[in-house]
Amino acid sequence: MNNTWPGRYRHALSQDEHLAWNAQNYPGTRQLCIKCEEPTGRCEDDSIYVNNGDGPLCINCLKGGYNCL
Repeated sequence: MNNTWPGRYRHALSQDEHLAWNAQNYPGTRQLCIKCEEPTGRCEDDSIYVNNGDGPLCINCLKGGYNCL
């Protein structure tokens, strides 16, 4: 399945439309942590990166000293 915009054009989505889109296109629209590979619960605008540029990280891996695994 390709991860393309609904209706093949980029546009704003309601919260319900966004949840439905994410459910149908996982993991393409979900940001995954580079350490534990779990969803970060964040998006590009609020991603967590460490000083050396590694990321995105989930809050648990960040709190775990970036060595949660």
